[in-house]
Amino acid sequence: MAVTSIWAVSKRLDNAINYVRNPEKTTDRPELSQEAILARKAVGDVIDYAANADKTDQRMYVTGINCSEKYALEDFMLTKKRWHKEGGRLAYHGYQAFREGEGEITAELAHEIGVKLAKEVWGNRFEVLVATHLNTGHYHNHFIVNSVSFSDGLKYIRSNSDYRYMKDVSDRLCREAGLHVLSSPSSRRGKSYDEWLAERDGKPTVRGMIREDIDRAIWLSRTEKEFITTMKKWGYKFRFYEKDGKTELKHPGIKPFGAKSYFRFCNLGDGYDIEQIKKRIMLNTTVPTEMPVIATGPVRSIQDIHDDNNSLHGIYRRYCIRLYTYVCHPRKREFIPMALREDIIKLDHYIELMDLLYGNHINDKSSLIGLRESWQLQLTSLLAKRKMYYAQKERAIRMHNNNELKLTKAMIANTSKQIRELRKKIKLADEVVTDMSKVYTRLNVPDKNPEIINKNQKRRVMR
Repeated sequence: MAVTSIWAVSKRLDNAINYVRNPEKTTDRPELSQEAILARKAVGDVIDYAANADKTDQRMYVTGINCSEKYALEDFMLTKKRWHKEGGRLAYHGYQAFREGEGEITAELAHEIGVKLAKEVWGNRFEVLVATHLNTGHYHNHFIVNSVSFSDGLKYIRSNSDYRYMKDVSDRLCREAGLHVLSSPSSRRGKSYDEWLAERDGKPTVRGMIREDIDRAIWLSRTEKEFITTMKKWGYKFRFYEKDGKTELKHPGIKPFGAKSYFRFCNLGDGYDIEQIKKRIMLNTTVPTEMPVIATGPVRSIQDIHDDNNSLHGIYRRYCIRLYTYVCHPRKREFIPMALREDIIKLDHYIELMDLLYGNHINDKSSLIGLRESWQLQLTSLLAKRKMYYAQKERAIRMHNNNELKLTKAMIANTSKQIRELRKKIKLADEVVTDMSKVYTRLNVPDKNPEIINKNQKRRVMR
């Protein structure tokens, strides 16, 4: 049996490429536009992720389709540049995982099936890198598909019918190889790319926090009614019926406070659809269980700095401390507005913004904008300097001057490092300017369920 999925990659494609393999580092080419340089790095990360040597038996099981395995990044970027489509969705990252402990599957067979799948599904129009990972308890293939077709320049759009076709081809290939295939596969929706990355890196996700709340509510409940009452106290809403209030929904949903839409129970994972939750509550009345522990990932510490809480860095520090409390103290997490749940996932990033403000003694928006302008001037100067170094490098190559070439390469590397650091600071500064009003608003979101508070107030008035 093989499980398949595919998702779009719109940023940092170089992360996923770095995961699948570790190619030699390349320097940014001066003839490329800024957009092309960013796209090149993004594509490279994704490819290197897929062909990571530690996971592919030193890259014995990496194959390029319509592209060179070694220079897949360059081939991807040449196609994008040819059709002038270097932005937007950069690639698609798919996987095909085989059942753990399936004795008849070998690394060679898993890779062979993956290559056949890629050729049949995408091989006519797109470049694909296929890598078989051997580092877990089960073999699984990664596919990096260029978003731009080399044949007609059209972009690949992953529709539901495309995914069904990918799954059908995978099932057929597994049958032909004598592998087991599920006759009634689950209809659960796949994860988004950001959610998959967060789970891979051990970071919390919104669905993960919903599952933790359900686990705690089940432990505290002896009946379905108690379970629903507990979840409602924590700000959740349920949807079991159509708008007429009589017709049962095929896929019931649950919504945390502040969320824009409902999450289907069937998409939360094994053990979390309605029938499974009912069975767990029933078992909870007879089988004693331990209180579920809310997992906390590694989070950078926040130093206790005395400052003006109304300053810009003071606001960000208070917000980081609030998010940090939810992560490190499970009892504080019984009721969390959806807006804060989303930001808990990005806690490390908010701490990074806070460090930027503290490190540069930024108290207000005007001082931040002024500092950003100075960084931009430094960046312009460094770009001009690096351009000059590139010219010196070309001259050294023509003159066969190895000493000058070595020295110039070192200066280019050092300057490029400074450029990356400045660009990161400028990007962080832009995010602070954009998000400061949102952070201030979310900082004042109450920790209690407003609906429960209003009910209690009404009861006091009636008395």
